Amino acid sequence: MKKDLTLLDNPIWSALDTVHQGFSTGNRVIKRYSAGTIPFMGMASPDGELLRQIAPYFTANEEVFLKDELDFIPEEWEVLNKLNCLQMVYVPTLSTEVNMDAIIKLSANDAGDLSRLVNLVQPGFFKERTSSLGDYYGIKKDGKLVAAAGERFNLNGFTELSAVSTHPDHTGNGYAQRLLNVLCNKNLEQGNTPFLHVVDTNTRAIQIYEHLHFETRINFPLLKLKYMGSKLV
Repeated sequence: MKKDLTLLDNPIWSALDTVHQGFSTGNRVIKRYSAGTIPFMGMASPDGELLRQIAPYFTANEEVFLKDELDFIPEEWEVLNKLNCLQMVYVPTLSTEVNMDAIIKLSANDAGDLSRLVNLVQPGFFKERTSSLGDYYGIKKDGKLVAAAGERFNLNGFTELSAVSTHPDHTGNGYAQRLLNVLCNKNLEQGNTPFLHVVDTNTRAIQIYEHLHFETRINFPLLKLKYMGSKLV
């Protein structure tokens, strides 16, 4: 069956409105991931007015990421940053044989170590309940988690791979590639196409992903906002 790639044009919304509804709060046109999972929200359309509808689901000074395509931004929200990312989609090949030595499926008992590792490498995206969104795999050395990768946005027929992290003292060993191959094989067996997002200046990561048969599909700009609280008196 041919998959609807247009779902990936708006993947955060597509996930929140389908497979990840149980992790969402909001309404039928704008939703956010529940506090403590991931700081992302999605919208059915790029209508800035919708931000007023989601405001009751935020606390003052809370920060969130969303696709940067809004027609305007209400005054209750402050723009903190803009990131230009690439969306890369896995091109299915024959299942890749993976060296599973030291690779383990992480459990709830690893949540603290996983959060510390990911936030060391790419701070701000990983929260205390992020790992509940999908499966995470890791590599431990001497009992210490030194590399990890897992699943974030999950929508019909597609799974986003995320939190690809290696401790700075353990880079250059091919851990990220091995973990991504595990996740790609797992999702292909389940009938899901893996995809991911990467900041367009991270050339090293892009080269690794291309080597693993990911191809750039679209530019995917992200906007980081802070909710300043209601301006009503």
